[in-house]
Amino acid sequence: MTYDDYIRGHETILGVAPTGYRYSTDVNDSLPVTPEDVAEQVYESASFGATLAHLHGRGADGNPSPSRLPAFGSAVRDLCQDDVLVEYAVEPACSAGDFLTIIDEGPAPDLASVRVGPAQYGYRDGSETSRRDVDRLVEELVKRDIRPNLLVTNGRDLQEVFRLLEQSALDDPPVLTLLFGAGGGTVATPMTVISLLDAAPERATCLVRATGPNQYPLTAMAFFLGAHPVVGMEDNLFVAPETPVERNAQLVRQAAERTRYSLRDVATPSAARQLLGLPSLETGDNDIEA
Repeated sequence: MTYDDYIRGHETILGVAPTGYRYSTDVNDSLPVTPEDVAEQVYESASFGATLAHLHGRGADGNPSPSRLPAFGSAVRDLCQDDVLVEYAVEPACSAGDFLTIIDEGPAPDLASVRVGPAQYGYRDGSETSRRDVDRLVEELVKRDIRPNLLVTNGRDLQEVFRLLEQSALDDPPVLTLLFGAGGGTVATPMTVISLLDAAPERATCLVRATGPNQYPLTAMAFFLGAHPVVGMEDNLFVAPETPVERNAQLVRQAAERTRYSLRDVATPSAARQLLGLPSLETGDNDIEA
């Protein structure tokens, strides 16, 4: 989306990323790490307008565990029903084949995050993402009627997005998540937000995430440029330098408040489905009480 889309008043998707693979409860003991806690916090976030949940799996010990994703997906589906779209994501060390095996356990997500470039994590570790692996994952997701959400952390990743479009491997317009401030990716500055949004495919639906103290200003900036903010404790554990986040809904509420005096409304679940290129449902919108 573009600044012109903002001026036209196009609706915005609010997303929540309640827990990830980088942080642990050692940093913030309020981080949700069980399926029940994540589902409850997604439900709370939905009361402020969040219609997309970006999910990672955690084991019984709270450590990252991609194989546990189905349990988290089931908990969110059971509590939120069709009011929240579900996206699955895995840490870089999880292979494309293992990710597909996890997805096939069910319940199937609406979207799945696809890392189109290599990643660095920790001090010594990194992942290599081959074009063959990316192409295979995208192809298999499309076969399963799961929308690929391409994770873009730099300009090189955008080149891969255009390559996939040229090969007709993706529906046009694509869904992208632009991530700022992650290790090994694009630095988090206002200019990089403008640069990547400007370079994205013309009609792409662009979700935007940013890490740490960058989360509020950069997702706010992206919102006013026509993109869709995704906030949450996966990327940011503090609401102020000395104040830890207690619930993901705090961060979602901040994002939702931007719409009060803006030209954009928060998208309903059915509108979010349309913006993301997902098939519509016949059920009613947003039964979650605000």
